[in-house]
Amino acid sequence: MSEPSPSPSAPPHSPASASASNPHAPRGSVRILRRTIAIIIVVTFSLAAAGGIIVLLGDVESDATYKVIATTALTGAISVAAFCGATLVGRRAQWFGIATIGMSAVTMALSLWFLWGDPYADSEHYERAEALFQLLSSFALVTAVASISSLILLLVPRSRVVRIGLPITLGLLALGTSLVLITIWVESAWEFEWLTRLNGIVWILAALGVVIVPLTSLLLRAGSKPVDADEPGVTSTGSTQPSPRLSPAMLERVDAAARAEGITADELIDRLLSAEPRTPSADECR
Repeated sequence: MSEPSPSPSAPPHSPASASASNPHAPRGSVRILRRTIAIIIVVTFSLAAAGGIIVLLGDVESDATYKVIATTALTGAISVAAFCGATLVGRRAQWFGIATIGMSAVTMALSLWFLWGDPYADSEHYERAEALFQLLSSFALVTAVASISSLILLLVPRSRVVRIGLPITLGLLALGTSLVLITIWVESAWEFEWLTRLNGIVWILAALGVVIVPLTSLLLRAGSKPVDADEPGVTSTGSTQPSPRLSPAMLERVDAAARAEGITADELIDRLLSAEPRTPSADECR
């Protein structure tokens, strides 16, 4: 009597297949990183604000008071810039957000050194201090522009206006930053009147794009309405078709999944729609 052949065992699930079947698997580390950055920003700014309040209760005319207040204001500005970069963590342009956070840290360190160290006190190293001040000015400029660009990169280029206006605005910001850096490091650049005019024109156009592109995206999203919005289940020929709207139960499931990820429902749906399609395995095709 022959023994029955052993049934084929199911192949073990590898981490790669598990992450492919679950698109939210690698998002836990991103969520932890976002929370860590947010906690660091809140704690740092809270300590700086507490220090500013404490010194204001004492001798207001002292030099240390001015330095502490300046440190509080500086910490607030750098915290905002770092938070703008943190909004890109977990997205396609997260490298830009991480670079923004890094530049914010460098700007903070240089600013604190100039505020509390007084590098101009040593007259023998005046040229080195001047070069470091130019470096600080450059980092402050690039950090400010990068933080604004981080917020602009949050826009999803669904409409044609955003697809065209977004790269133009980012290009104008990059061009304006380059022109200002030239004036910082090249002393003779201020003598060229055309460079000053060009610098002003570029920054005006960049500011226009920073305001118009996000507002246009919001207006187009709020004003978008299907042609047959009054009768979602009837086509122009009179035939019925499935309604493209989600049911209330599905909306609640999407909101619950978004809250579990620590993001909004729009960000969750955009992440799922922009994810690369996964090729089904042989077992799934059966």
